Amino acid sequence: MNTLAAAGPTALWYLTRATGAVCLVLLTVTVVLGVAGASRVQTQGWPRFVVEGVHRNASLLAIVMLAVHIVTTVLDPFAGISLVNAIIPFTGSYRPIWLGLGALGSDLLIALVLTSLVRRRLGQRTWRATHWLAYLCWPVAVVHGLGTGSDARTWLTVITAACVIAVVLAIWARAAYSWRGSSGLRVGTVAASIGLPVLLVVWAAGGPLARGWASKAGTPAALLARTTHGQASASLTSTKLPALPATTSLRGSVSDTQTSSSVEVNIALSSPLPALAALDVRIYGSQIAGGGVSMSSSAVTAGSAGQPDHFTGIVTALAGNEIRARIGNAHDGVIELDLVVSLDPGTGAASGTLTITRAESR
Repeated sequence: MNTLAAAGPTALWYLTRATGAVCLVLLTVTVVLGVAGASRVQTQGWPRFVVEGVHRNASLLAIVMLAVHIVTTVLDPFAGISLVNAIIPFTGSYRPIWLGLGALGSDLLIALVLTSLVRRRLGQRTWRATHWLAYLCWPVAVVHGLGTGSDARTWLTVITAACVIAVVLAIWARAAYSWRGSSGLRVGTVAASIGLPVLLVVWAAGGPLARGWASKAGTPAALLARTTHGQASASLTSTKLPALPATTSLRGSVSDTQTSSSVEVNIALSSPLPALAALDVRIYGSQIAGGGVSMSSSAVTAGSAGQPDHFTGIVTALAGNEIRARIGNAHDGVIELDLVVSLDPGTGAASGTLTITRAESR
């Protein structure tokens, strides 16, 4: 087997993240136009009906993006999130609080859509009260994205900050031009628009933006293994990682088990590094015509000769003979493994290189 894989499920993970970010941006557009007053925002080049159309279409597109976000999240095998977890808040095992907030925000948007369909039967006052749910969806989506997102320290931070600033500016504009006769309401609103973002920054700095968030947020042990209680100090010393990033050589063997509908590839490797003396990669999937495997799931263990499963994780990307894996535990944190493996199908021998880097919290 010269090629490990020509395709993998990682596109689902990227699509989940992308649609979540786009959904947040569209919700922000909706909230900004709603707070500023869609019927009041108009210029000669942008008459009122155009502004109202943008507001309505942004809302509808946000719902479409939300649907794609939910579907791809459920289909992505990484976190094992079910449709029930995505709809009923706080029922999942993967980062339950932050995933639950996402489910709550989704339910609020669904309620908004359903009540809009029967708007004439509900009456204008009842529908308008329900319509305010859209404003509650936005802060829930912001916290959900930071709490569960894998890019909290990179591009998601920039997008979230831009969205928060846009909403704050819209609130200030509304306070300046629409609430002139109510100084108490204006001052309270402006104070809240400053205080709440400050609290968000403080929380994010000590939470999603800090190291170790993957464990604190509630990532299951199957994805981020925990060290055994009472483990001896000598054992931890024997698995101490080298200074990262680090690169080393690999040697080992490869075998595969095939059935009519599936294939399992087992790559057993060793390296000169004591902390990663044993490395086992298992890939499960289906055979690709012409050679290779389309991965559906995986399992990775690594550690010293005495503790070969000190680190556990999964394969996150496959491209030809290049493998990227994500492993970790509560003591050492999470690391990324980049393997370039050459396989000899005749003898079953495997050799290559391994690059180890410290991973961002996922």
